Amino acid sequence: MSTFPLRPPDDSAMRFSLLLSLLSLSVFVTAHSMHQRRIPTLEEIAREEIRARERVVMARDCEQEIGEHLAMRMRKRDGTQKRHPDATGVLYNTVRASSPHYTTIQNTTCLTTPEVVEGPYYVNNEMVRQDVRESQTGVTLVMDFGVMDTSTCTPINNAFVEIWHANATGSYGGYSTSSFNSSETFLRGGWYTDSNGIVELTTVYPGYYTGRTPHVHVMVRTNWTESANGTLVSHSGSLVHIGQTFFNESWNDEVFATSPYTEDTNNRTLNSQDTLISSAFKSGYNAYASLQYFNGNDLSGGLVGYITLGVDTRSTKMITNTNYNGVVGSVSNNGSSNGSSNGTTNGTSNAESQRRGWENTLYLSLLMLAFFGYKAQSV
Repeated sequence: MSTFPLRPPDDSAMRFSLLLSLLSLSVFVTAHSMHQRRIPTLEEIAREEIRARERVVMARDCEQEIGEHLAMRMRKRDGTQKRHPDATGVLYNTVRASSPHYTTIQNTTCLTTPEVVEGPYYVNNEMVRQDVRESQTGVTLVMDFGVMDTSTCTPINNAFVEIWHANATGSYGGYSTSSFNSSETFLRGGWYTDSNGIVELTTVYPGYYTGRTPHVHVMVRTNWTESANGTLVSHSGSLVHIGQTFFNESWNDEVFATSPYTEDTNNRTLNSQDTLISSAFKSGYNAYASLQYFNGNDLSGGLVGYITLGVDTRSTKMITNTNYNGVVGSVSNNGSSNGSSNGTTNGTSNAESQRRGWENTLYLSLLMLAFFGYKAQSV
């Protein structure tokens, strides 16, 4: 269990961090111009800069608060809570809430979890469920997410934690490099935290694809809404975090030596080679999930782990993808768009998509110029 040192506010670092964020956003919009995306306004960018400064100031040690939780920490090993998720199928594809394996949030500091890009594979309005595996094979991964409010260093009850990630051979549900099925929902979904700010989600260990190391995308919402059909209303409530969770390379090596991960034909990208992983480790935050064997000393029983997500409930984020179940476009795992035979994607012509891409790039360039002008006046 690690304690991460807090860093004092650094105005130059904050400026550089915001510049990198703007540059990353510009590149991201250009690279994925085949999808319509909402561009933030100048007011929203300015407001987020203020929030970013406040988060640096308020990030503080919560050792006393978390220590009280740790004093009560225990692994629950009774039949219902410690049964392997595959034992009887009770925990498979069900909406019944299963108890977390950790009864307290596992961290000794209250750092705001860094934001990492949403990426091109998000799908709006996925299912409200704890087990997202469906028929996907691989090493079972039971993840306990702890959610803390960094402004108060207290757990957040009823926060919706949503995840999505690639399967054992590097494909996302709803997207494929060779075929497309808009009804695919595997390895997508989420559930809400309990009174201790913890939620348990059952999935499989994520695979890799060219350019990206294994990772799990995570979104956190408060005041969320569920539809009558059991799906999340993605644009309901407040989206307070968009990030990615990673895994230590030693676990990656062990998992990827087993089937079906050995069937992945993509070139493997290591943690040290991933271009986005550094964004998840800012300000001393540890974005690696802490894992251990579920039962025994090998992967046969699966893995169980935890990670703490520190969120600023006053700062809201935006979903950029306009993909929904049943109408999502096909995107390959190298980030390029697979247009349909008639030259359209999501009902938009390639020429129109290209025009929007240039408009987005120009708009973001103007935003950056305005930002530097604002900075020059404030010096």
